[in-house]
Amino acid sequence: MKARLQSLPYGLRLLLATLSLGIGTGLVGIACHYLLEGVQGLAFGQNKSDLLQQFQEAGGLRRFLALCVTGCLATGFWYVLQKRYKILSIRQQIDLAGDRGPAPLAHLLHAGMQVAIVGAGASVGKEGAPREVGALLAGRLAKGFSLALKERKVLIACGAGAGLAAVYQVPFASSLFVFETLGLAYSWQNLLLVLTSTYLATWVAQSIVGQEAIYHLSAVSWSASSFLQAIVIAFLVTPLALVFTFLAKRASHKRRKDGTILWALPLAFLVLGSLVAFFPIFMGNGQVLAQALLSSQSIPYLPLTLAVKGLLVYLLLRNGAYGGTLTPSFALGVGSGYLVTLLLTVLGIHLDPALGMLLGATVFLGTTLEAPLTAIALSLGFTGQNWKLTIPLVLVASLSYVIRKRWEEKQ
Repeated sequence: MKARLQSLPYGLRLLLATLSLGIGTGLVGIACHYLLEGVQGLAFGQNKSDLLQQFQEAGGLRRFLALCVTGCLATGFWYVLQKRYKILSIRQQIDLAGDRGPAPLAHLLHAGMQVAIVGAGASVGKEGAPREVGALLAGRLAKGFSLALKERKVLIACGAGAGLAAVYQVPFASSLFVFETLGLAYSWQNLLLVLTSTYLATWVAQSIVGQEAIYHLSAVSWSASSFLQAIVIAFLVTPLALVFTFLAKRASHKRRKDGTILWALPLAFLVLGSLVAFFPIFMGNGQVLAQALLSSQSIPYLPLTLAVKGLLVYLLLRNGAYGGTLTPSFALGVGSGYLVTLLLTVLGIHLDPALGMLLGATVFLGTTLEAPLTAIALSLGFTGQNWKLTIPLVLVASLSYVIRKRWEEKQ
């Protein structure tokens, strides 16, 4: 079989590998969707369209027990896995392409556990799993189709973007992510490979994952006063996003992998479980919190709630858990943008809270991903907004980018 593939023209092999990757990552997205829903159903009962309602109806004791049990299982799993295998990040997979690849089964189980703990209510994001599996699949396909080292690296980056696109149904934003965050060089060939894999993965997963926006938000408009709102939010929210990014990176860099994980990670889940037993708004990766804010639900002590949510992400990542920060960043950005808009209202400047939340989300996503264009596309894609909102989002993303660069220069 491999000999037959090698006899094909190189361009055709590259095309077949890309198409196979798009289809494969679409199926990965479907698998992640079913795993997440399955764990949520098992832990909290019948699935509901309103995730917060599902958590509330489960009761405080059930939420507490679900997280405590999940914490113990995740601790044992990651302790054993990391003693036997080295977990490679997407960037490491790209750098090591052609040298040594990741252990397939270990990385599949690792990704599955990330999705499972989010389904059980952990505070980290789920997006790391499909990206990592997409990159893993791309590496295997690149090897199977005997692609050159350059194209292997490109295909692995495409796999990460396609995995993100399949789960969140945001192919354009995922394509930007590959170039901005993963640093793929801009070329017509790379652009074609990225767009093909991300859009095909989105299409394959669409019938199961669904094509509706993740967050429900009425159409948002903007006016000349929105520029003032964007400027103020950029200057006030970017420092908060920088603090969260610093904590998340520090937690991931100093993540417990030795024997101390055996007590530290269960304790972290115990703290989270004790908190959500009384306050279900802290459940999950931040989707519940973000949707509550976007739906204009009243959240008491919102500044404290946002601070605690950010610290919970740090607590889990620092003590041995794996997961992303995309959805937590979105939720924190939505909340921060809302608070700044509320502050302006107190000062007598009445502006649209919904736009403020999108501006705040763009700042947080752009800072944590280090990708302002991706942040704009994600904010619009997550909430199903019209591209007419691009102008104020570009302004806030640009200002935030300048502030972040100035801060980095001083470090």
